[in-house]
Amino acid sequence: MLRNAAHKWTVWVLLLFLISLCGISEAATFVVSLDQDNKNIQETINSANDGDRIIVKSGTYNENLDVSKVITLIGLDTGKGKPILNAGGRASCIVVSADHVVIEGFNVTNSGRLWKDAGIKVTSKHCVVRSNDVSNNEYGIVLDGFENCRVIGNKICSNDVGIALYSSENSTIENNFACNNTFGGILLSKSKNNSIKNNNASLNRWAGIILGESNDNSVLNNVARFNENEGIWLLRSNCNTIRGNRPRDNYIFGIRLHYSNRNLITNNRARYNLDGVSLENSNDNFLAGNNASNNIYGIYVDKSFNNMIYMNNFANNVENVHSWNSTNFWNSTERLGYKYNNVPYTKPVGNFWSDYSGPDPFGDGLGDDPKPISPTERDEHPLRFSSEKYVLNT
Repeated sequence: MLRNAAHKWTVWVLLLFLISLCGISEAATFVVSLDQDNKNIQETINSANDGDRIIVKSGTYNENLDVSKVITLIGLDTGKGKPILNAGGRASCIVVSADHVVIEGFNVTNSGRLWKDAGIKVTSKHCVVRSNDVSNNEYGIVLDGFENCRVIGNKICSNDVGIALYSSENSTIENNFACNNTFGGILLSKSKNNSIKNNNASLNRWAGIILGESNDNSVLNNVARFNENEGIWLLRSNCNTIRGNRPRDNYIFGIRLHYSNRNLITNNRARYNLDGVSLENSNDNFLAGNNASNNIYGIYVDKSFNNMIYMNNFANNVENVHSWNSTNFWNSTERLGYKYNNVPYTKPVGNFWSDYSGPDPFGDGLGDDPKPISPTERDEHPLRFSSEKYVLNT
């Protein structure tokens, strides 16, 4: 009898212990509002546990936030706009040092003006920064030494730099609008294996998208317009993929490669710039399927060697090509399979030049006369029509 009672008592103790554990691990939701007793975001963060959610209602919150816990911080528009986080000109408005944090739905403004002061600063892993309006900061959003983060759907305007990645990797910068920043829209410095896609980086005082000493990144399907120098600028950056972008109406360069090697530049539309594409001291790059039209120079090449350039359209530029002190391949060095007028051919192919009108006696879509590029270079197999008329075998 005593043994049975002791056994039942042990079971009850274990059940109570398990229930208490469940209570500890259960996530909570906190609400912060200027109309309630709970008015301070940082105090609420201090009270929260890992896994909790904090919802902040509309209003202006003059705070600098230190997010060192695994929380989801959501700004909720309750009819008066996104809640405003104002740093008061001191330091960063939000600093995230914990992994797996979500920051969403805020208007973030007025950081300090020291280097790397930011509206939102992330120094951790696997974080998400989504759907925020970030303005009037030194940096809008800076990711410093992080990996596997996502910056999605933010509007980052009127900062010094819109979005900056420093020594960061394996992250996604997607569907952001980075405009009217005094230096650049999106900046990568010493960062690798990141994906920069479907962003609009326009109207910035220096450049739309900048890769500095950054390798193995993908820059895909971005718009870069009306930037005062470059739409997309690679500086000492190697082995990147620049594909499907639309650098247009930039004052100087559409796409600029400067001391940058072994990059893939494909299927971009560079129009209404001074230079559609510029290669300066840049070697062993591959350029194919690009449309550089209606620029002053379609492609400007200076002291660059062994670049492979074919199946591009250079049309209606004031000068389609300028090559100085350079030696490059202006047609494929191997025979490629392609269809022209639904007829298959296997031949080397070059580029389309709107100022070329050589004969095509064989009807294969290739000019019989070379296109001169410089005193030492020429396109041996220029296309007679724009590259869209040719279907390469894949």
